[in-house]
Amino acid sequence: MYFLITPRRKLGVAIPKDQLKNAEAFRGNIIISESLEPDFGRAAVVAKIFNSGPDPDNIPPLLDVKITGMAQGGMNLTGVEKIGDAFYAQSWWCRAE
Repeated sequence: MYFLITPRRKLGVAIPKDQLKNAEAFRGNIIISESLEPDFGRAAVVAKIFNSGPDPDNIPPLLDVKITGMAQGGMNLTGVEKIGDAFYAQSWWCRAE
């Protein structure tokens, strides 16, 4: 399903709510599935974005993802993302197009 996706954190630090409205959103198809994650040594639920424009690697996958809120217009996904060798808390604000 296609959404407008706005990351809610940068390197684990929350972006203030007043700045989220102006933050860059990516259009993409979110696919959530369980897969073996070598960094964790176990299976994890992972959210990945496909078809998000010319550079889909702008947003790393969310690992151990959970839906932490859902309403008629969209949802909030929360998990961790790997940037380099570090893991950071991340949430995606996903709005229906």
